[in-house]
Amino acid sequence: MCGIWALFGSDDCLSVQCLSAMKIAHRGPDAFRFENVNGYTNCCFGFHRLAVVDPLFGMQPIRVRKYPYLWLCYNGEIYNHKALQQRFEFEYQTNVDGEIILHLYDKGGIEKTICMLDGVFAFILLDTANKKVFLGRDTYGVRPLFKAMTEDGFLAVC
Repeated sequence: MCGIWALFGSDDCLSVQCLSAMKIAHRGPDAFRFENVNGYTNCCFGFHRLAVVDPLFGMQPIRVRKYPYLWLCYNGEIYNHKALQQRFEFEYQTNVDGEIILHLYDKGGIEKTICMLDGVFAFILLDTANKKVFLGRDTYGVRPLFKAMTEDGFLAVC
């Protein structure tokens, strides 16, 4: 049970943002990361981790060398990640099942990615190259995903 959190367009100072991210600390007692997105003011991710898979590379947001413009925070399980990895011959950098989201998105876009995933999950995917944010979750909503968006473009997700 991890906790994912992100703000886009926040005018709050860094300490206020970090305190906000700590409100979901109960979701992951093993580790915490708070990270600003390089080159994007008022854009940050927070992650509370329950370390079950890949203790070395499992922290989030997940970023891999092949896609430096993609940032991913997710919670849940992608049941078919190994089958998809083999089918498309993706080279993983981590042992994290959510890494498949990055590879699929780069290969075919967000709609094809969502159609291929089997599991229970919620995610926040930031594509800095195209200046887009995508939110996704499993069809049945097993993993909750909450968002707040204002008319002036502020987006909060957890």
